[in-house]
Amino acid sequence: MKARLFTTLLTTVALLTAVTTIAQDRLKIDHGPYLQEVTQKGSTFVFQTSLPTYSYIELKKENGDKSVLYYQTKHGLKQANTDFFSIRANDLAPATTYQYRIISKEMVSFQPYKVTFGDSIASPWYSFKTINPKAQGASIFITSDTHSDANKLDTMLELCDYKTCDAFFYVGDMMNYMSVGGEHPYSSFIDVSVNKFASSIPFELVRGNHETRGDMARIFPAFFPKSNDKIYGSYLMGDIMVIMLDSGEDKSDKHPVYAGITDYDNYRSEQAEWLKKLVKTKEYKKAKYRIVLTHFPLVVGEQWRQEGNWTGWYDAVDKFLPILNKANVDLVVSGHTHQFKYHEKHVANNNFPQLVQGAMCATRLDIQDGQVNVKVLDTKGEVLMDKKL
Repeated sequence: MKARLFTTLLTTVALLTAVTTIAQDRLKIDHGPYLQEVTQKGSTFVFQTSLPTYSYIELKKENGDKSVLYYQTKHGLKQANTDFFSIRANDLAPATTYQYRIISKEMVSFQPYKVTFGDSIASPWYSFKTINPKAQGASIFITSDTHSDANKLDTMLELCDYKTCDAFFYVGDMMNYMSVGGEHPYSSFIDVSVNKFASSIPFELVRGNHETRGDMARIFPAFFPKSNDKIYGSYLMGDIMVIMLDSGEDKSDKHPVYAGITDYDNYRSEQAEWLKKLVKTKEYKKAKYRIVLTHFPLVVGEQWRQEGNWTGWYDAVDKFLPILNKANVDLVVSGHTHQFKYHEKHVANNNFPQLVQGAMCATRLDIQDGQVNVKVLDTKGEVLMDKKL
């Protein structure tokens, strides 16, 4: 009798364990976490859960014993009963290593006066470092035009020795379009970034013209949140200032394919006014190195000029180039044409070198001792350029 009772108890425990395991397997972090907008005093943590949850970040200094909890809140409400989270932590210390993890609770029932939670999970601890304002130089990875080829991105990261890079920038057309049931930022480039580095080092995205296309294009920026709610902006890493400009679409706003629902001419004018103010700031003038990233090159080859179809591209050049020509820029890096090309200063009214990445290339900038070393590799590992500026 006792043996039978003991067997029954073991069976019950085994069943309960199996049910718990199945429930926990249902609840997981599907995508991320990946970091965005890491500054001297803050960081944003982005992730997606497999079920609707109430999730938050637990954060502490490296090897510290005191944690602080951060939530995504708006209008007095903490984000809950959803699977997508973008949580900002501010008031951090510069040049400091932190550890963080995600806590998620399944929401089984969400009634007006009764909330029922299900299973809870905690992610592993990850670490990251806030920006050091006194840092000198850096190694930067840049690519563009991968067009949803995550394997190509993975290859380029490896060839550029990504583990020794301090920052990562994607200069547009990382996707073909943004559409329900079609391509997704996760499978296109975010997931591979997370697998490599993005839970500890952020990537920054410069939108390309292909990311403006599709029925989900208007929510695309939500995956890459900024405190000022802008896509364009500047990123300061010690003595390096990186300026990110959003070129918009390459054709006229009046082109039939846009169906009258774009306004990029005015958008580029807005950025030009912002850029005029930026280059006059103490922060910009103090920077030792100034790198500009924009999907459209600011040197338009004769082939593209003769075609005459790319009025959006020409508009970007006309509005951005005169400002940057007076701003002591060290280098402009772009994509778009799918053809590798390096333009020296003064070939087309440009007072700075212009690097155009090919669609099968990536760039590594090693910036130190007053020099910018530009190394461009293709997907076979062939060095297309290795030059000190």
